[in-house]
Amino acid sequence: MVQVNNNTPIVLRVKFYKKGSLQYISHLDLVRTMMKVIVRAKLPLWYTEGFNPKPKLTFAAPLSIGTESMCEYMDIRLTEKIPTAIAKERLNANMTDEMQATEVYYPGEKLTALKWLAYEITLEIKDATPELAEKINSVLESEELQVFKKTKSGEALVNIKPLIKSASARVAGQRIMISCILSADPSAFLNPEYVIKVLKEKCGILSDDNLLEERYSIMRTNAYKENMTLFS
Repeated sequence: MVQVNNNTPIVLRVKFYKKGSLQYISHLDLVRTMMKVIVRAKLPLWYTEGFNPKPKLTFAAPLSIGTESMCEYMDIRLTEKIPTAIAKERLNANMTDEMQATEVYYPGEKLTALKWLAYEITLEIKDATPELAEKINSVLESEELQVFKKTKSGEALVNIKPLIKSASARVAGQRIMISCILSADPSAFLNPEYVIKVLKEKCGILSDDNLLEERYSIMRTNAYKENMTLFS
């Protein structure tokens, strides 16, 4: 193991999935949970200085409640370098089946290099037809996609089209699947819920009248850098 000065921590990156019932916990709850996990894992944690020292965790693109993910990223500060296989084993031993580390490594770049996120949106609706998929694609290919979006100063009508790298719909049995890649930049982050909001308005799907018969789910599937190479 490589010992370092407490003032210069070593960053250990953890890629993990969060799915099933854990999609309904908030990001704040996730932070609290992970704090307990890393302490129980007995990693050589680096602690902040001051009156109330604590381990420092950094997450990339916090996940919204109700969204599952196969590619969440968390950076942990350590005081010394330990084998990544041991770190992964200890972390997973303290997590549930619905949240497990899939990769643990020492990164070569910062979390801010993550710029795009891929999602798979599943629409379970009454009329999952090729015609509806074509209508959805027509909307997604529009030059502008105006939607009321929450901003720091309140709600504003925003064109989210520049925040969509790609988006396409297809029929899969009784469902319509939408694959999309959306901006993950903190200054221009696009929640996939806004894509669904546009489709509700433009295509008349997922209306209040059909809540018992129609539903949707969102899975975050991959992460990319600015040049569209895989983030790691």
